[in-house]
Amino acid sequence: MKRLFSYAHWPLLTVLMLSGSQFRPETSLIPDGPALPYAPVCGETHVGGIPRSLLTQSVALRTGLGATSIPTSTTNPQAQAYFEQGMAYLHGYSLVEAARSFHEALRHDPTLAMAQVGLNRVYIQADDFGAARKAAEAARSLEKDVSEREKVHIALRFAQQTAVESPKNGALLDNYRNQLEEATRRFPDDAELWLLAGNAQERVATGRGQGSSKKGIEIYETILKTTEHPAAHHYLIHAYEGIGEYEKAKAHGAAYARLSPRLAHAQHMYAHDLMKTGEVEEAIFKLTTADSLERQLYLSDNYKAEFDWHHSHNISVLALCYQYQGRMQEAEALAREKFHMPRPVSPERTFYNRMSLPELLIAQRREAEALPLTETMQRAKTPGERLMGHFFEGIIHLKTNDLAQARASLKASEAEMDVVREKHPTGWMISWLEPYPEYLSALIALTDPATRDKGMKSVRAFQQKAHKQFGPDPWIEALFQLETIADLAYQLQLTDLFEESAKLLAAHDPAYPGTHLALARLADGKGDRATAEREWFLAGQGWAKADEPFAAQRLKN
Repeated sequence: MKRLFSYAHWPLLTVLMLSGSQFRPETSLIPDGPALPYAPVCGETHVGGIPRSLLTQSVALRTGLGATSIPTSTTNPQAQAYFEQGMAYLHGYSLVEAARSFHEALRHDPTLAMAQVGLNRVYIQADDFGAARKAAEAARSLEKDVSEREKVHIALRFAQQTAVESPKNGALLDNYRNQLEEATRRFPDDAELWLLAGNAQERVATGRGQGSSKKGIEIYETILKTTEHPAAHHYLIHAYEGIGEYEKAKAHGAAYARLSPRLAHAQHMYAHDLMKTGEVEEAIFKLTTADSLERQLYLSDNYKAEFDWHHSHNISVLALCYQYQGRMQEAEALAREKFHMPRPVSPERTFYNRMSLPELLIAQRREAEALPLTETMQRAKTPGERLMGHFFEGIIHLKTNDLAQARASLKASEAEMDVVREKHPTGWMISWLEPYPEYLSALIALTDPATRDKGMKSVRAFQQKAHKQFGPDPWIEALFQLETIADLAYQLQLTDLFEESAKLLAAHDPAYPGTHLALARLADGKGDRATAEREWFLAGQGWAKADEPFAAQRLKN
């Protein structure tokens, strides 16, 4: 296994990072509790919705994952190699493969406490805090065989565990950060401690590198001044996306993909910002590479894609990229796969699997096919599914100019949004779902002549909010939403709004064929034939691979 990491320059990192405190001081809090003997996956049949039998399934050692050298007390080379493989998978959000690797390490050395530390982190990411605590307790039961460095890692598992179990108690998150500060002072050559320190600067205790805090960026960038650590590149992709610096994010994406060529998420992450910087064809190549790596794994190791949360996300972004190019049949095939895929991991997010197919059908004017799907979603168990079902039904009513029914659908979607806020007050669900009722409200205000003047303010407010979206799915979803508003303003001959909308579309993505179409229409309306023809040409060029019905419908004068 090729190892990429060296500790040679870590004293420099210490000087750079500790010149100013990165954490807020708090008193230490490590709960006492009985030490438990190790039992694979804590004796549970499932962890985070994933079968125990899968999480403990044997796994081969693999190359090309971006594994790094991480000191432990084991004297078993195989156990060490599997542990480092597990950490590479953990940093790449491949939870099943991380767990399998950690369990394989424990088969080679049952006293390897750091493998239990890794399992704790896997289970926290899987939102199974009970299993996570048991793994932490199993690690603590092995403390007699570990170094002082490893004892610190074990103690940090309890500090984070306590914080994630009480997400509204900010003092516990402060305590975790404070313990990390002390840990990096004691062991400044430990890359994993610094990576955890960067993660801990996020808004919530479950932070895993997807946040965009200034302090986190400083930590990750400083790590890269001493060594090219794949995980630091990974977390900087997310961080720079969060502040709209897509070129910087893309540079880190290229590095992560290069250092981890066989890690699906590394290829996927590079695609995030290729997509946002006008390189959608290359993004599609990276996403299909990730898809191929995943499907080969599921086939060779005999498990279902539904247990890997990343698969539905990757094919979702791939479908959106196909839609971007007008390749609707290819997009629809992936959307259908995603729609029918169960969601045993984080089932409250099932709406994410369901939303792409009705959206694509509506975009192709196939409302009669979409309507039964929306009705099924409205009867679902989770509020997110019900909200999206009402939202799509509202869009269908709007397209038939049934404003009364569209408003009823809006009211129903807003009621489900209230349920989401009550059940998930601090999480990802709100930020993901909240734009959809707002979007429907904006479209109703724009469509209804009686409310148009009053509603124009909300339309513009929604456009600005959409333009600020930065996650891969939300960014491209926002692109299509901004395009729809521009199209509607053009059809309704709202000249000022159309011009504003076309320019905002260009600010969001100047390379998108739909942007060129809007700019062509804008120039044509002003009598600028030369600009209009150039933009028409660019729109046609961008949709050169589009399905014929899509191209004919979008490019007609």
